[in-house]
Amino acid sequence: MQISRCPNSSRGFTLLEILIVLFIASLMTGIAVVSLPVFTQFDYFERESERIRVLVRLLSEKAVMESTNYGLQIYRYENARVYGYEFFQDAEEFEGWLPLKETPFKIRRLDEKLTLSLRIEGKSLDISGRGAPSVLILSSGEVTPFELDIRQAKNNGLVKTLGTDGYSDVDWLD
Repeated sequence: MQISRCPNSSRGFTLLEILIVLFIASLMTGIAVVSLPVFTQFDYFERESERIRVLVRLLSEKAVMESTNYGLQIYRYENARVYGYEFFQDAEEFEGWLPLKETPFKIRRLDEKLTLSLRIEGKSLDISGRGAPSVLILSSGEVTPFELDIRQAKNNGLVKTLGTDGYSDVDWLD
């Protein structure tokens, strides 16, 4: 009785084939690593855009539950290309607006990667100064009709527009 062997059926990879696979894998890794800054800038844009939306909606719900009026002020720091925003509470006893100090609503300074522009009822506002809040979030559930453009300053210049007609929820208008 003779045992038969499979002719060359269990043959492995050649050194050349392994080197080609390693070369392609390293090339793809290099492309991914070079693209990482683009991903992190996009993540920052998405994270900050969503943060503004969530905070305004959260404050709107809080205004109704606590029967308190709140406000949102968008501003640009003097002599800088840096933008930020701040939430205020209507302090009737002081006849003015007090900045909120609670953790999610504290003053927020954005990175230079983002720019903000605000329109109230279709008119652009100068956001270089500070003062009374431009957007009012009332205890009745109403919000000043506004459109807030959040723009990525570099690369492909992504833009998201957050807004409301005053009666509906604050959400993306795109």
